Amino acid sequence: MEPGSSREAVYYEGLRVLRDAGAPMGAWRLAALLRQRGVDVSQATVGRMLWDMEARGHVVRRGRDGRAITQEGVRVLEDWDRRLLQVRSHQEFISSLKFTRREELVDVLVARRAVESETAALAASRRTPEDLEILKGIVEAHEKLLEEGSSGVEKDVAFHRALARASKNPVLAAALDVIYNDPDIGMALEYIRRKIGSRMVEDHRKLLDYVERGDPEGARKAMTRHIDNVVRDVETYWDDAEKGRGNSGAQSS
Repeated sequence: MEPGSSREAVYYEGLRVLRDAGAPMGAWRLAALLRQRGVDVSQATVGRMLWDMEARGHVVRRGRDGRAITQEGVRVLEDWDRRLLQVRSHQEFISSLKFTRREELVDVLVARRAVESETAALAASRRTPEDLEILKGIVEAHEKLLEEGSSGVEKDVAFHRALARASKNPVLAAALDVIYNDPDIGMALEYIRRKIGSRMVEDHRKLLDYVERGDPEGARKAMTRHIDNVVRDVETYWDDAEKGRGNSGAQSS
């Protein structure tokens, strides 16, 4: 069971039963209710678990009626549920993709950094007024979509492809087409950056400033920083998701 071990899951399911019951109970009753929920556990095990809960301040004794959950018990249960939801969300997200390891996504980003740093520099020196209008329109439309709470993944891809066209190098543009033809990549990056509060369009706006000023070196560095930021976001997201699977449990109080 996730996150953590099955012992931890039983512990929190016990707290859930106590919270849902809204009344104190002893080990026999709690064990019976847990078994009704598909948790195979003995009365003796539940008795030891209740002692542990009391020591942690998650339950309090109510005389001969048994033990009842405390506000602290409710708090740690809600925290557990949030972590459980995060882990499941991550697992569902990963299972929806054709790649399942962070290294696969980072490899794509490293390839993009090599190609797109050059396209950005070339675009800064070769862009036409029409190219600039297209790029500005894409950035503005992207910002509007995000303000409305909509997905901006199509505008993200459109910006990078328009920048490649502005470089006037068909070989580099074709190389990017190979990368961007996989829709999983764009969806994955948008999902990850949204989860950790990062926005690609802000990097695009800074990059566009260098292209508009005709600063090839500035555009090259801005694109490198942009891809580096995306790599950092991917690493942060995966690290946080793995910590959510491994660090939650009954020992946290």
